[in-house]
Amino acid sequence: MIWKQKNRHKPSPNLPRQPPLRSTENPLDFPAEDSFDAASDGWPAWPPQNAQLTSEIERGVAKVFSDGQWGTYPESIGGKIHGPGVHERCRSAVADAATKEAAPDGLECFGNAPQVRLCPSGSSAIELALRALGAGPAGGRRKSATKVILSAYDYPGNFRTVELMGARPVLCDTEPTSAADGIRSASGISPCLKSIEQIEAPPESVLLASHLHGQVVDSLASADLCRQRGWFLIEDACQAIGAGRIQTVATEPRRFVPVGAMADWTTYSFGGSKPLTCGNGGALATRIESKYQKLNGIVDRPSDAFPLSPLQCATLLPQLSWLNRMNQIRRENARRLSQLDWAAVGCMAIWDDDPSVVQAPYKLPILARDAETRSNVLQALRAIGLPCGEGFRGMHRTSDRRSEKPVPLENATKLSDALLVIDHRALLASDVAERIRECLSEMR
Repeated sequence: MIWKQKNRHKPSPNLPRQPPLRSTENPLDFPAEDSFDAASDGWPAWPPQNAQLTSEIERGVAKVFSDGQWGTYPESIGGKIHGPGVHERCRSAVADAATKEAAPDGLECFGNAPQVRLCPSGSSAIELALRALGAGPAGGRRKSATKVILSAYDYPGNFRTVELMGARPVLCDTEPTSAADGIRSASGISPCLKSIEQIEAPPESVLLASHLHGQVVDSLASADLCRQRGWFLIEDACQAIGAGRIQTVATEPRRFVPVGAMADWTTYSFGGSKPLTCGNGGALATRIESKYQKLNGIVDRPSDAFPLSPLQCATLLPQLSWLNRMNQIRRENARRLSQLDWAAVGCMAIWDDDPSVVQAPYKLPILARDAETRSNVLQALRAIGLPCGEGFRGMHRTSDRRSEKPVPLENATKLSDALLVIDHRALLASDVAERIRECLSEMR
């Protein structure tokens, strides 16, 4: 799944024309039919422009039109068509793509497939997960607002959703960065477990742990801590569908543990910029039947109050079967990019080379020494049309009225001030490492 070479250097009208770069090596040697067209910026287009995938999407949408599912409630499909409807097939495919289909060759997936509920967005998935866990403001039998522990460096919509629910955000720090080889760190984005352990919160509080920018949270350790404290665990995998860890136990065969396997709820996003897209969309997953049934009681009124339409399901379904291969491509290119000499321009890649970690890169994070360095590097990368930008603005600046900050937030503050991210569509380009290497060389 590489992008089509014939279009790869078509420049944006607002950018200077770049000379073609000829690749001398391409370990990602894929057949031509798996290639993507380029956008006007010279990098793979998004949504993906691939003849085979586009044809599969068009056929799926045409079928939903022809059998009338496009204009019906998913729950009313029974008996009107042969076999399960597109909504039901999409639910099942999301569960498989996030778990057993993501397992590396030769490894079994941990546990049974989760129950999946489709919804309009990743943010609504977070909201529904909090509702299903009973999070909310003080009142009734709840003496105080539910405490929701989340990283000070996180998708800002998560913080706002916690506020919307009337719960109380409690901020933890991120893992520290360490540059053993001078050019990259294995950590630096995920919530820091040691920071979380210092936070005092009563039973039935919530830990909201986000897998961001290709990093994979230690789900097993997070789940163990939640069990000890009597907390609930939500894993935000909106940027990490298909990611996980390979678990090795002396008395058992190795197995793949997907993100969210130990959580009360796991959330996914199918928004317009995500590696799986239907414009807007999301999903929640759980292996706990009682929690799934409680969610159904919240959402079904009697029709679905938070739906994903049959047309959206039809566009999403074909992409799910491509997810694992696309993740492999992005993973390999992210690894190659992490090995470039970022230190020469005052930066450090954040990428974990641990073979037991299976990433699903959405953004590749690069940490600059300061805000000025980030600005200079971004300017140079944008000059070659690279889709990239600043990281999230951290929540450490929020007032004490809006959040609790019981622990130091130094690492998250640095990410907010100096992190830049390279977009996942650039990671589909076979020569992305070569092009960025040349850019960095010119900056020295």
